[in-house]
Amino acid sequence: MFLALIAAVAASPVEAEARQILDEILRVDTSHGNETAALQPLLVRFQRAGVRAQILESAPGRGNLVARVPGTGAMRPLLLLAHIDVVPVEGQPWTVPPFQPTEKDGYLYARGVNDDKAMAAAFTAIALEAARTPQKLSRDLIVALTAGEETGGLAGAYWLARNHRDLIDAELALNEGGGLTVTPDLSRMESVEIGVAEKTFQSYSLIVKGKGGHSSMPPTNFDPVVTLARALQRVGELRFPAKVLPEAREGIALRALHEKPPLSDALKHVAQAGTVSPEDDAVIGKDQLANAQIRTTCVTTMLKAAPQDNVLPTTAEATVNCRILPDETREQTQARVAQAIGDPAVELKPLEDIGFAKPSPISGPVNEAVHAAVRALWGEVPVSHAMGTGATDSRHLRAIGIQSYGLGGAPGTLEDARAGRALHGADERRPIRWLGEGVRFLREVTLRLAR
Repeated sequence: MFLALIAAVAASPVEAEARQILDEILRVDTSHGNETAALQPLLVRFQRAGVRAQILESAPGRGNLVARVPGTGAMRPLLLLAHIDVVPVEGQPWTVPPFQPTEKDGYLYARGVNDDKAMAAAFTAIALEAARTPQKLSRDLIVALTAGEETGGLAGAYWLARNHRDLIDAELALNEGGGLTVTPDLSRMESVEIGVAEKTFQSYSLIVKGKGGHSSMPPTNFDPVVTLARALQRVGELRFPAKVLPEAREGIALRALHEKPPLSDALKHVAQAGTVSPEDDAVIGKDQLANAQIRTTCVTTMLKAAPQDNVLPTTAEATVNCRILPDETREQTQARVAQAIGDPAVELKPLEDIGFAKPSPISGPVNEAVHAAVRALWGEVPVSHAMGTGATDSRHLRAIGIQSYGLGGAPGTLEDARAGRALHGADERRPIRWLGEGVRFLREVTLRLAR
């Protein structure tokens, strides 16, 4: 019944334009740069609507589009942020062409349909609608469509924040990092998440030096590869203290509703108590997502040694990526990793520091706008605040004082998220009949904040 009702409702002009834009930008492969090519048609759209817009390149082809729709100035600007780059598809078992939007079995398949081109298309269409409407909003709407988020934002939001802050300066920002979860049968909205915090991204290099030589004469006393392997095993066994942060508590409680015992019981216990007992930790620690919600984590992601198979390495090196809880520091994390390794032959060096950001306030205008939008669109659907275990461009905004909030722009199912079809995996997809609902949600929140 509800599906039929949604299907019967004709798409509004802003929803139709968002879908048209989405199809356009999904066809441009932005997995290895090339953001400028995807942004050029959007620049033309803004210019035709009389909107002041420009593409700023941090490097050749690495474009960032910034557009501003003037308001009355009664309130400070609202920044609508989305990234236009996507992760690569090489080596993944796609069943459809990843850069050719494909409708199949009620879903739209394409790399970036969820992460993050649906939000980019929605924000563009919402801003264009505002520009064409005679009555001005109380805030300027700034749209920033950025490069390189998937590789740390250094070519995009980070670069804009440090080189063109005046163009994106705002009181509030909306970005990816939240969620719109629909039921498995796609019949109704099940839950909504607002991202208010993220774990800090920090990688460390582990380096062990050796003498090198020919592989026919292996070392008899000290092998840098074996030494590094032992160190990495200790890192893999390292468990940081478990805790429940205020920013994560509601999200944990909501997750409990989607799980089965014993995980659901453990999540419910820690959400209610605000602490993690050893018994609950033993259960939660076996689930990847839940475990990442309650502790800092470190994992080996890259290895490098000799240049070819008959050469003894002079250096064995690994990259360990840590995701640090917002109330802990990089220095504390490095000290714990070094203590776990316990070997002076292993050099531990932090890689590039791209900023630490405090969480955004849980209460306030964004919280109120989201709750009101959800009630208007879907009734009494649970809304929770959440801490992201990954990193988004919101950290670069929070670091310069812009309160940034993560929302969902393309509703999907929890099952797709678990199967890797929500982001970064093969056959990334979103249910077609809910794409317009995502646009409506973002529009409602934007207008409630900017009127």
